[in-house]
Formats: sequence, C-alpha cells, structure tokens
Amino acid sequence: MKQKKNITFKKLILLFAAVILPFLLLGMLIIHQNSASARSRSFSAIQEETDRTAAALTDTLEQLQHTAAQMAEQANLKELARLSFLMTPYEAAKNILQLQEQQTSIRNANPYIENFVIYYLDRLQAFNIKGGGMPSFFEFTREEYKELSSGHDRFDFLAVYDQKLTEVILPTSSEAFLIRVDLSSPAIAALLESSFSEYDYYYLLDVFDRSYELTNFSEEQLEQLSDKAGRISIDGTRYYSFLATLPYGDGKLEFFFPEDQLFRDSRAYQSLYLYFGLIVLAACCLFLLGSYSLIHKPIQTLVSGFQHINRQDYSIRIPSRRGSDFDYLYQEFNHMVGELEVLIEKNYRQQLLLSKAELKQLQAQINPHFLYNSFFLLRRMIHDELYEEAGEMADTLGLYFQYITRNSQDYMPLGKEYHHAMLYCELQRLRFGDRILIETDPLPSKYDQILVPKLIIQPILENAFNYGLRDKVDGGLLRMKVENNASGLTISIEDNGEDLSEDRLIQIQTRLKETADGNVLQEMSGMLNIQRRLCIYFREQEKEHPAAEQKESAGVEYLRAQRSELGGLCMRLYLPGGIL
Repeated sequence: MKQKKNITFKKLILLFAAVILPFLLLGMLIIHQNSASARSRSFSAIQEETDRTAAALTDTLEQLQHTAAQMAEQANLKELARLSFLMTPYEAAKNILQLQEQQTSIRNANPYIENFVIYYLDRLQAFNIKGGGMPSFFEFTREEYKELSSGHDRFDFLAVYDQKLTEVILPTSSEAFLIRVDLSSPAIAALLESSFSEYDYYYLLDVFDRSYELTNFSEEQLEQLSDKAGRISIDGTRYYSFLATLPYGDGKLEFFFPEDQLFRDSRAYQSLYLYFGLIVLAACCLFLLGSYSLIHKPIQTLVSGFQHINRQDYSIRIPSRRGSDFDYLYQEFNHMVGELEVLIEKNYRQQLLLSKAELKQLQAQINPHFLYNSFFLLRRMIHDELYEEAGEMADTLGLYFQYITRNSQDYMPLGKEYHHAMLYCELQRLRFGDRILIETDPLPSKYDQILVPKLIIQPILENAFNYGLRDKVDGGLLRMKVENNASGLTISIEDNGEDLSEDRLIQIQTRLKETADGNVLQEMSGMLNIQRRLCIYFREQEKEHPAAEQKESAGVEYLRAQRSELGGLCMRLYLPGGIL
C-alpha cells in the first residue's frame, strides 16, 4: 500500500489557511476601503479648493466691475463727456485733474488693475494710468472706440483687448464715454499659484475659448495638452485635472496635479497594505515552521521508523525527547521494535532449520536422476567390447557419483561444482559421440573457493541434453560460457535444439519467475529445484551478512530462461557479486 506523504501536515496547513484567510481578506478589504476613501477625500478637497479659487477670481472681477460702474456715474466724468465749447478751459482742466486723481486712487487700491482707461468719444481722447502711477492721455480713433463698445453685453463685462483680459463698462446714461479696466495677469497668476501650497501643479485660465490664456504651462506642454481632460500625460508624467467655470467670458479655470502627489495618502495605505501582508506572511511562516518542528517532524520520524521495520531493519531506535508530546509514542515504538526483534529472531531460527531440511529434500531429488542411464551406457560399452572407453566411462562415473553422494555437505566450492559439471559433460560426450559438440569456458580461479549450493549446474546441462539435443542425429552443439563483471558471475548454458516453441519458452520463464517470487506449491524438480535452492541460499546469506551491499533476494531470478542465439534454449545462472 502506497503511503500518502505529509497528509496530516497538509490538512494542518489547510485548516490554518481556512482560519487565517478570512482575517487576511478582511484586513486587506479595510485597508483598500481606507485607501479609496483617502483618495476620494483628496480629490474632493482639491475640487472644493478649485471652486473656491474660481469664486475668489469671480468676486475680484465683479468688484472691479462694480468700482468702475460707480465711477462711470461720477458727475465730473459726465461733464468731460460734453462738448468742449460748453465748458471753460478752467473747468475742463479741473475735471481732468479730478478724474486722474480718481484713476490713481482706484489703481493703487486694487492690485488686480494693470491699467484704468476712460475713453471720451467726442474728444477722441483717452485718459489712463498705468503701473507707474503717472496719469497720461492718448488719442484714439472712432473705429477703436467702436471695437470696444460694439457688441458689448452689459451682463458680461469681460472682453479681450490687445491680448489682455479687460473689463468694459458703459455708463447707464447716454453720455459718449466708456471705461476700460485691464486686469493684471501677474496678480491673477499670483492668486492661482497660491491656491495649493502643498502641491506642484499647473493651472490654465481660459476665457472666450482660448482668446485669452493664463497658464504656467510651456508652449510645448500646451500642445501635448490639446483638448484632453481628466487623466492626461505631460512630459511622461500622469496628471489629473480639476475644472471650475467662471460666469463671465465663458471662462474656465483648470488645475493639473501630478498623480504621485495626489496619491500620497493612498500610497501610504498601499504601503500599510504591503506591510500587513508581510506581517501575515511572516506569521504564517512562523506557524508553519513551528508546526513542522512540533508535529510534522516527529510524525515523519515515526514514519521513518516504520519504514525501517518494513525493510526488516529492527535495529532502529528513536531517541526520546523530553517535554515532547511524542515522547511516550517514541518509547512505546522502541519497546515494540525490541519485542519484534526478539520474536523475529526466534522465528528466523525456526525458518532456518526448516530451510535446511527443505534444501536436503530438494537435493535428494537430484541424486538418482542420472543413475539409470549411466549404467545402461556402461553395460552397452562392455557388451560392445569397448573396454578402454568403458574403463574411462567407469572412472568418470565414479568421480561423478562420488561428488553427488556426499549428502553431509550442503554447499560446495564453486570450483568443484564447475568441475563436476565438466565431468557430466564428459559422460555425455562419451554417450553421444560425434553427434554433439561441447564447448566450455574455464572458470576464473578467483571463484574456485566460493561456496554455492551443491548441484546447481549439472541439472541445467542435463536438461539441455535430454530436451534440446536428444533428437540431434548430428550437428548438435552445447555451449557453456562464463561471464564475469562487477555485478557478479553469470554462467550461460545454451544449445541449438530445434524443438523449443515460443509457448514453451514463455511457460518456462513464467514458472521460474513464480518460483523466485516464493510460489512453493508447484512441483520442485529440475530447473525449478535450482531456482528454489538459490533463493533459499542467498536469503540466508543476506541475513548472515546484513552489511553487504546487495539487493534483497525476494523476487530475484537467479536462473533465467531465454532463446539462445544458436536457436535453442539458453539458461543463465546468476551469482550476485554482493554475496560472492
């Protein structure tokens, strides 16, 4: 059964996430709402200040208009509007001097006035006072007068004259004069520049659809601006615009604020949002590390201990940790492993005795297998008066039976086992004569003294002669090869028999595999006998040499079947290097 890894730890993480996630989302939602609220408050405050600035500018314009309208009703201004021959030179000079004093007084009293001019149509003279405070007069034409007075709306006193923002005031009576008040652009600019002290911003005062513009934009920036509104980009920086209208001259007052300054407060909340997330993340990491150390790691220690037991390693012990809730489990685990180790040692000894008894029983099945044919062959040689061959056969047969009848020895050196196989091949050569050619490789001398189960090569040879080559009239070939490499020693026995079908080969391979996997219910004879004995032997070797670097014997096929390159059956006997 495949173990699900870290299932408890994963559930703990999911439980923690289910508890902490709502609080995290709620905190982030509150921070987001506060950030949006701060942004909304900032926008509202700027719009209110924009409206107040527009209202202050409107009040200034109306105050100037009211002052000029009051002056237009002064008697001395009306006297000068009469024809010059109707007053004496003294009266005219007196009225002009009084007019200039009034102009100077009004000009000096209001910083938003750049020039205060009174036009008299009949005289074609205009009296003005500029920034220097010195009164003067100049002459004008009737066309200039008409340009100022024609199309004038009494309800909208603003006009644009000579690229200046101007107020034009006509008297309520029928006197032929008017007052022109030129507004001071620097004074208006100072008002607009002082509206927002905490921001770096641009402003734009637009009257009569850009007939008059007052701004701190450069010409290149104005071209970028064109007719855009709302969120715009100037010199690669994003700006937000805030608009207020003026009741006169279709005026519009617009302020432009950089995005990064507008969102300072909201960005402070974003930083708070980030810090909050980092704090929660740090808390989560701390919780997970603590959970890993206090819960997951002890559980994994227990799981690792059970995995050692599953690998039949009963030497594992878990050190106790005082103060840990798992200390009792560790102690009970160690006690359980100790009890298992004792019980398994007792069971192992019993199985070892049973295995040895089984090994002797399996070996006993082989001893009489070759006896009958050998005596029939010897009798035939004597009958045919082949005394020399019969003597050679008798000597070889004596050595052969001397080897297999040593029942007291369960294991033999591989050199002797291999020599016994060579004796068997010699007996078969005498039996078959020229019908079969036998090719054998020498055994490397370093393997001569290695102990192996007795009679593990000769039955394979016997199978090749009895089933692969018995019907060969001539041209039979049996080859025994020895392959030595780092993984171990492999002895291959193959023939060129022609009777091996694919179904039969698959059947042999299946039965060998089942025997290696521990199926002992089938009959243990021939090659299955060898497979079973090798499994028993190497399992015992593993238990006696637990430190050896080797694979577990369970499921290992020490004897394998495949089709030979010669056409018949090839049996490969594998002796692992870890045991040898």
